[in-house]
Amino acid sequence: MASLERDIIGDALTKIYEAEAKGLINEPEKNQLLQRYKTDLKRVDGEVDTHKKTVDLYDLESAKEDLLKSFHEKMLEIDLKISQIRPTTTIAPEEKTVQPPPTPKTDPAQTTPTTPAKERPAREKPKNKAEERLETIREEVLKAMERLEQIETEG
Repeated sequence: MASLERDIIGDALTKIYEAEAKGLINEPEKNQLLQRYKTDLKRVDGEVDTHKKTVDLYDLESAKEDLLKSFHEKMLEIDLKISQIRPTTTIAPEEKTVQPPPTPKTDPAQTTPTTPAKERPAREKPKNKAEERLETIREEVLKAMERLEQIETEG
């Protein structure tokens, strides 16, 4: 609706300039008409900006929920594979290093700081391909979560 109104005001401004060029109105009349439409245009631009922020917020919240859901599903999948493989190996079980996050409520006021990657303690070197893959996935998810939090704080 606001973008339609913006188009209408833009057309009106164009017609005013065309009328002056044709000599139908003089400069003081043009300026008087332009002032009124410019005020309307600023109001409509404000409305458009507000609506855009609302849409952006919704998109970011949806992306965050999707990322957390995907992360949780992947962690469950990995835990299942670990529980299937662990009984067949003689390696002692490691402590869980990453707990799946609880399902968060979508509240932009609630933000939890994360530890930047360079401050995390160095992990032990992976022992096999499965552990290397797990480590890669963990790092990717943590980077994605950091980017999402950064986007939230900037927005």
